Amino acid sequence: MREMIGTKPLELHPSGDTLLIDEPLRLTVSGCDPGGTVEVAATIETARATARSSAVVIARADGSVDLGRDASEGGSYFGIDPFGLWWSAQPIAPPQSQLAPLLCQLRVSADGRQAEHQVQRHWIAPGVDVRPIRDAGVVGLYARPAGSKTFPAVVALGGSSGGFGPAAQWAPLLAAHGFATLAVAYFGAPGLPESMLGIELEAVERAIAWLLNRAEVDGDRVALMGISRGAELALLAGSLLDRIAAVVALAPSNVAWGGLDADGPVDAAAWTFRGEPIPYATFGEQARSDARAADATVVLRPACSASVEDPTSVRHAEIPVERIDGPILLVSGEDDHFWPSTAMAELVRRRATAHGFAHPITHLHYPGAGHQSAGVPGIPIPPVIEHPLTGRRYSFGGTAASNARARIDSWPQIIAFLREAADLAARSATGQTASPPRP
Repeated sequence: MREMIGTKPLELHPSGDTLLIDEPLRLTVSGCDPGGTVEVAATIETARATARSSAVVIARADGSVDLGRDASEGGSYFGIDPFGLWWSAQPIAPPQSQLAPLLCQLRVSADGRQAEHQVQRHWIAPGVDVRPIRDAGVVGLYARPAGSKTFPAVVALGGSSGGFGPAAQWAPLLAAHGFATLAVAYFGAPGLPESMLGIELEAVERAIAWLLNRAEVDGDRVALMGISRGAELALLAGSLLDRIAAVVALAPSNVAWGGLDADGPVDAAAWTFRGEPIPYATFGEQARSDARAADATVVLRPACSASVEDPTSVRHAEIPVERIDGPILLVSGEDDHFWPSTAMAELVRRRATAHGFAHPITHLHYPGAGHQSAGVPGIPIPPVIEHPLTGRRYSFGGTAASNARARIDSWPQIIAFLREAADLAARSATGQTASPPRP
């Protein structure tokens, strides 16, 4: 696509103006003065807000700029990053609907000349069907891939914010990559518990049954993918339920933790199974006190670290991950402020290895990244959020650049892991052999 800067063209690649959210935009500019300063500015309507970003690049000797090749030396991000204009955007207006397309108005300024062009990035690929589900005890958002063949299945689980959380963003993109995906709400939605207390693992079991009853779903097992408390739930469910082919745990825990209500951490079970509470580790009174403090930003990690570093205090709550009948992929940020997800992921891996785990287990961990180091790439990630359940501000840690780059690196590895896990499950069902999944 070309727009004119004076008499010379601005070229955008790919040639189409529509991309999926997780596809990088390759933007090139030609016709600039060699060695001249070129500013690329973007105004983006995101799921969270209308936002602005920019890059400042020096044109090469041939008068060209390529944001996938050339480093930004100013603006809202620095360095070479084809997703930089997206993740570094700063809000300037209230949010739009969650799965609305990201509309980006690009403006290039070079040598006193300007050109503009609009690009769209979509959550939902052509032919993907996304619909809410309230059926057979399942509250979900179902994303069916395009086409008439059968597809491997994924159950996606958000964290302690309640509702669907980030799983609502994963579902349509996973469907675009060929996975029939059901994002499941297990509390914090109409008809469900208001707090994370006594949540039935059967909620995941019902979701698995619902998916496997779909004509378009291939095989008799599903993968689980969760983040934070949803990763905790995915590992628990994987260790206690049947028909699970693989687990992807983002910012995971090696133990089951206590519950959470509007006042913060609670000394009570977050999870139950077959009517019995699952043993849990406590966050401690200091964590609850911090969560109640007015105008304070809560950093939960120290309280969690104190428990995890004393194995005798949490041994009763360890998740028996060695029982999971499929490969495990763990993703963590080393600067996670919510809890020590890198250390806990390592404890998951060590326990699995010590108990002779029969499947591959992989841990991707990223220096400088925080609690939101994994997920859809190319969207702004705030380091501090107002928690929907407690109303308190929680620090999630990590720098914007480190979180963005961790997502850019890990997201395609998650897709590859799920694809290979599905292939292995299919081959196992027919008695064939296959190489183990690897991210």
